[in-house]
Amino acid sequence: MKQKIKITGKSLRAILMVGVLTIGFSFMSKAQLSYGVRIDAGAACQSDLLELANNCDVRFSPSVGLIGKYNFTEGFALKSGLMYQQKGRNFTEADVDVTNKLDYLTLPLKAEFSAGEKAGFKNGQRFYFAVGPYLSYKLDAEGKLDGVKYDMNTETKDFDAGLGLELGMEFPVFNQKALQVGLNYDMGFVEVYKDTPDLHNKMASISLGLWF
Repeated sequence: MKQKIKITGKSLRAILMVGVLTIGFSFMSKAQLSYGVRIDAGAACQSDLLELANNCDVRFSPSVGLIGKYNFTEGFALKSGLMYQQKGRNFTEADVDVTNKLDYLTLPLKAEFSAGEKAGFKNGQRFYFAVGPYLSYKLDAEGKLDGVKYDMNTETKDFDAGLGLELGMEFPVFNQKALQVGLNYDMGFVEVYKDTPDLHNKMASISLGLWF
């Protein structure tokens, strides 16, 4: 008799955490490994696939998490992390103000290309561009109708996936540490709602990362 295996939200979060930590520890002995923390402040909305935004009001979208990077060469690195993110949208329907807030645990994987002193930047400064996919697991979903909260977990999908872009500058600070200031854009490829088609997460943000 076969026994069905049920993966709960807590189990999935634990698997994601273990996966990230395993990758991190496997590189610990390498001098090319960097790790740090990052915070974002951005604006989120939901719109059709491949559309940057629509006419809904954007909502404030904070993010915070741990980041890691493995430098293969001076100008190429593979970066990942584990981020808590808020996404969603604000809109008005039948004169009712509606706010949808979705909390995600996000695992990105990006290729980072950079240019430093060989390209004319001075004092350890670097210009960088990063691109790659992300996978998000929904932690919670909450709606508001004219300020009255209600649960949206049964209306929304548990996973999101998409493409993330970064563009920014890195500056040396505090001896061996580095500060990254970047512009970021995430475009979701998975429909957010179970019964409402063609709405995908979009988020633009400014990030501040500190590498140790």
